[in-house]
Amino acid sequence: MQIKLLKDIVSSIVGQSSSKIVDLLYDKKNVNEFLIAKKLGLTINQTRNVLYRLADEGLVSFIRKKDNKKGGWYTYFWTLNSGKSFVKFRNNLLSKIESLKEKATRKKAGKFFYCANCHIEYEEEDSLVHNYTCPECGESLSLKDNSEEIRQTDKDIEKLREVLVEVNSEIEVIEAKDQKTRNRKMKAEQRKKTKERAARKKEREKIANKEKKKIVAKKSKKKIKKGKK
Repeated sequence: MQIKLLKDIVSSIVGQSSSKIVDLLYDKKNVNEFLIAKKLGLTINQTRNVLYRLADEGLVSFIRKKDNKKGGWYTYFWTLNSGKSFVKFRNNLLSKIESLKEKATRKKAGKFFYCANCHIEYEEEDSLVHNYTCPECGESLSLKDNSEEIRQTDKDIEKLREVLVEVNSEIEVIEAKDQKTRNRKMKAEQRKKTKERAARKKEREKIANKEKKKIVAKKSKKKIKKGKK
């Protein structure tokens, strides 16, 4: 499911022909751009153009390394940011749903007129201003039946909501996985700090013991000197 959704996201940005990038980068890190270009059948410049566009959207990230074998040029290595991809896609879905809802509300609440000759739709206020004639060709405007368009808009909203449910589900999975990773890192960091504190405590105790031994040794020397006197 993740791969299919990611391909839909990538296709909406750079075109369906480049959606194969998802297969090349999914669940991998730092993939060589020359390998990506070869697999896509594109030049390196074309590949970089696609990847840069995805990077601008926050969907991929890269590191670069200097290749001394190729004259010191930099080679880029790319990673797919699944979490950011889904969050951005969800935001786009929410925006589209809201836009369609506004459209449906406007269509249901108002009257619209239509020029059969120019295929242009006008709201009632504009139609009244032009005396219900088309300002482009002068033909009379007809009252438009938007019931089918409204039904289609409602269907589109429902489809997007279904996709939104899937996207939210995937985001929850990714966030849960990321949280586990963060928890592991926090525990590892805590263990490291505990170990470092124990080591410092041991070192302090070691130093303290040395100081005690020195003090005891000095006192012993003083007693010996007094005894000789």
